[in-house]
Amino acid sequence: MASLATSISTTESREQQTVNSDSSLTPTSLILVVDDDRATRMLLKLAMEEEGYRVIEAKDGEQCLSAFARWQPDIVLLDAIMPEMDGFTCCERLRELPNIENTPILIITALDDQDSIDRAFDAGATDYITKPIYWAVLAQRVKRILGTSQALKQFENLRQQLERRQQWKGLFDTITRQLSQPFDLRQLLNSTVTDLRIIDRVERVILYQQQSRRPGKRFLAESLAPGYTSIESIAPEQIVLEAQYQERYEQNQIIAIADLVRAELPEDASARWSELNIKAALMVPIVLQERLWGVICVHQCQTSRLWEPWEIEQFNYVSDLLAGAIYQAQLRQQLSMNR
Repeated sequence: MASLATSISTTESREQQTVNSDSSLTPTSLILVVDDDRATRMLLKLAMEEEGYRVIEAKDGEQCLSAFARWQPDIVLLDAIMPEMDGFTCCERLRELPNIENTPILIITALDDQDSIDRAFDAGATDYITKPIYWAVLAQRVKRILGTSQALKQFENLRQQLERRQQWKGLFDTITRQLSQPFDLRQLLNSTVTDLRIIDRVERVILYQQQSRRPGKRFLAESLAPGYTSIESIAPEQIVLEAQYQERYEQNQIIAIADLVRAELPEDASARWSELNIKAALMVPIVLQERLWGVICVHQCQTSRLWEPWEIEQFNYVSDLLAGAIYQAQLRQQLSMNR
């Protein structure tokens, strides 16, 4: 592998060239306020906004469930006494939703008897506060709960990051091991694309090769999560966005798009991405001997995603390893032709 050093770009040189189209995604905590009384909702909203939080509202249990599924708030302030679906039942239903384990639910209730308190905790509430509401107490309670919740989420993120780093290392070791012996390049590219999708927990990964004799890209490999449609028949320029990013690809820059809504894409490409439910994307160039060989496209389809620097570093390294594999395959082909 040492002999390939001059033919491929180093990870260190590329870390400084990542282009992130949405570096401003650093929102404050989002609070979901749920109360059937409009005046109470408005007071809660104003109180939380004065503390610097963003607030969304729901007037009943069904709206609460829909709003939570759509917005994934950081905390829910939930009135206990509401018509049709009360706060206790709503809390139980919320706890059945995915990705809510570490999201706190603060039940606000006029009931202060032990049975009601027990019922709140049995339903999955993190804490409760009684009416009439003392706003300073509520603000401190929300601040404390959010602090604890964020600490738990950070711990879980670190645990998951460690697990994923180990998976990335396993992928690097697998590719490196294959490079030390005869290998089938097409098989290596296909398996790597699948491994990338699984490890990075995305819905689609595609590999395009730069055409050597005419402009454009050639579809090489694709890995899809269950239920997602192949994009092999779609014009590569609408996925790779050559017209917009070709120069950056040639300079070995990764393009990171955190949120399609905020991205400045051509109108036709933006419409196509919306049809494909692409919410966030990475475009990772593969540069071989200072020439663009191809592009790996990574699609997050369920939610927007702020790509972390350490993730992009892993894609840098995979790109370099694949460039080394392609270089070896080309050398083998030249040697066999010269015999």
